[in-house]
Amino acid sequence: MQTVVPANDTTSALTSSGSIVGSGQGRRRRDSSSRKSQQAIGGTATGDARPPGIRELAARLGLGISTVSRAMNNRDRVDARTRQRVMAMARKIGYVPDATARRLKSHPRLRVELFFSPYPDPHHNINPAALATIGALHRRAEARGIFLTMREFSEPGSAAGATMAADLAAHVAEQVSDVIITYGHFHDDTLAVLRDGSVPAVCLQSLPGGPRQIGVTVDTKTAAYRAVKYLAALGHVRFALIAGGWESLHHRGYIEGFAEAVNEFRLISPDTWRVALSAANINEEGAIRALAPLLALPAEERPTALVFGSDWLAMGGLRAAQAAGLAVPGRVSLIGFDNVPAAAELMPALTTFDVHHDTMADAVLDAATELMENPHAPETPAQAVRMVHADLVKRFSCAVWGR
Repeated sequence: MQTVVPANDTTSALTSSGSIVGSGQGRRRRDSSSRKSQQAIGGTATGDARPPGIRELAARLGLGISTVSRAMNNRDRVDARTRQRVMAMARKIGYVPDATARRLKSHPRLRVELFFSPYPDPHHNINPAALATIGALHRRAEARGIFLTMREFSEPGSAAGATMAADLAAHVAEQVSDVIITYGHFHDDTLAVLRDGSVPAVCLQSLPGGPRQIGVTVDTKTAAYRAVKYLAALGHVRFALIAGGWESLHHRGYIEGFAEAVNEFRLISPDTWRVALSAANINEEGAIRALAPLLALPAEERPTALVFGSDWLAMGGLRAAQAAGLAVPGRVSLIGFDNVPAAAELMPALTTFDVHHDTMADAVLDAATELMENPHAPETPAQAVRMVHADLVKRFSCAVWGR
């Protein structure tokens, strides 16, 4: 079972076991417990009555409001014993410190909106991995009692990007959601409207750009390194990489991990074999066009191991090999990334990396819940980036070279 950990932190891990209040079932349990506590002490009404505020909390403790506020926010000049007293009483009466979090308590369904911008494709196709990720987000949100909607954007050019930025700003101002998830191919100026922190945002497969944002990324660098290492262990020496450009965090990791492994194991991979596709060509057809000249080279001059930044690209690689009359995996081995459902149905079945879409979706929803419940999240730079690790799935598109 792979883990999801904050970047640069090898000791802590996130789980989806229900310890986060964001799961629907966990939240219902805590709400029920809170109601029972309120009824037991006889001081706080339930139902539509006003939730307890900081004045009531301070009065019950016999402390000043400023002291209680500092304790709740973990500020200096409050000793540990006082802080423990404050936190215990807050739990007892059901006090929620932040106004937006208090709204969540009154209206338990966290409202999350997914802003999705697919990579441009001439045939209007969408990467199967993106569809799998979106499906997992909807599935896990429903299971956790989170209200998730999706808004799709398209950015074909700079002018359209400016128009979209204005449209996005107007939409965000309406405050129709508690937290926003961004996913896909957005220009920086488009996402700039989210950086003031007015609406918390989870940046899926991109780095956070504002104070109230958390990035959830996939460790593609390690995956690319492991892909090369695995194929090198099978005896391959000549390697090619088909991925997106450096500007994409996902593909940047692939470029870095591939280069590191090729250098470490002293493999052959000239720059012309390391293809960085433009955004409009990160698709099956783009991979076919990029590989055609490489696979047309004489046997002793062409790559025998092909590493792809996605299963979608690997599907194009399989078609390119077939068009060149090269058997897979007899004459060329392929390895993808994502483990979309179609990968196992290819002939031969594709060796790939499983990103565990449901677990990644839970990591995103955990981050959204944390942003909603904690007005100071993320509290440190390390907490602002979470990383999902993918597992190698060995199938039949890779084989020992030379047999």
